[in-house]
Amino acid sequence: MKFRSHYITAFLALTALFVSCSDNDTAETIAGTVGNAQLYFDNGIDGSSLSLGKTYTNANGEHLTISRLTYIISNIVFIKEDGTEYAYPKTNSYFVVNHETQSLTVKLENIPAGDYKKVRFGVGVDKAQYQLGQAAQQTFWDLAVANKLGTDWASGYRFLNFEGTFTSAAVTTQTPFAVHTGNSSSADNYREVTLLLPTTARVRTTIAPSIHIKTDINLLLDGANKIVLGSSLDAGGTSATIDTGVNVAKIADNTPSIFKVDHVHNESGDDGDED
Repeated sequence: MKFRSHYITAFLALTALFVSCSDNDTAETIAGTVGNAQLYFDNGIDGSSLSLGKTYTNANGEHLTISRLTYIISNIVFIKEDGTEYAYPKTNSYFVVNHETQSLTVKLENIPAGDYKKVRFGVGVDKAQYQLGQAAQQTFWDLAVANKLGTDWASGYRFLNFEGTFTSAAVTTQTPFAVHTGNSSSADNYREVTLLLPTTARVRTTIAPSIHIKTDINLLLDGANKIVLGSSLDAGGTSATIDTGVNVAKIADNTPSIFKVDHVHNESGDDGDED
């Protein structure tokens, strides 16, 4: 028994030494190196995957059939456990997520290698960036327009484009709806969200983490702020459009709550799109 006890003690000591050396080697190995990562946005509704053309019912008793969901992700920041932050270069930190075209992955390159515990990003284009003018962001502006996230520069960006048709007890025929948050002369509906990662994202030259973010689009209208589409009908009752006023700000305030990290893949090699 005494021999076995000594053997176990020696084994544990060697294990601790090995782990300590491994940690030191890792710190030395990753210092000054870079790697890639990606954010994958898995759009859903109230626990189910989002299928365009499929009808679902929210807590307001409205039956929504969604035809479009597109939004802007920007200003991405990776945060270590000690609070150290790496902000992705601002000039390259504006992306479009488009459910129609299945453009759901934001790919990021040359991130300082390290272990990251949180990620922060914006939904939309921040005021400082917009005020640089159209010429300073022409490439992204053209991309936004192509994805129905802008019409003309004076109107600014649409941060989120959520469209389809709906019915309810009070609205018995299929009626078009459109929800557009964005910037305007009177309001800035840019919002940021910080998400805790359930597993550390280990950025290395040979490891490209994929952060799988699930969204619950139901919470745009059915979150802390309840928005009834039927109360936004035009004078003729032919459509409901929310793109100005108090309800846009309320929807913008709901937006951070739709995002939640489901899991993190720490994959070796090049990062690829998730299924």
